[in-house]
Amino acid sequence: MIVCHCEGVNDHTIREAVGRGARCPETVAALCGAGALCGGCRPAIEDVVDRMTAAGEHGGQSGRGRLRSA
Repeated sequence: MIVCHCEGVNDHTIREAVGRGARCPETVAALCGAGALCGGCRPAIEDVVDRMTAAGEHGGQSGRGRLRSA
């Protein structure tokens, strides 16, 4: 599902960013662009980050997302 409409970033890509160590919307934005423009998706990004970190998930790094190189 698309989370960031400005950048066209889906929830799978955000989970990949969390899997690479993102623990806040700013880091997610740096890795994949989600939340970097209008900020309307930041609550949804925070929800994904919070749920994954609370569950101890590391996310999948399938290579299908649009993560930027660090």
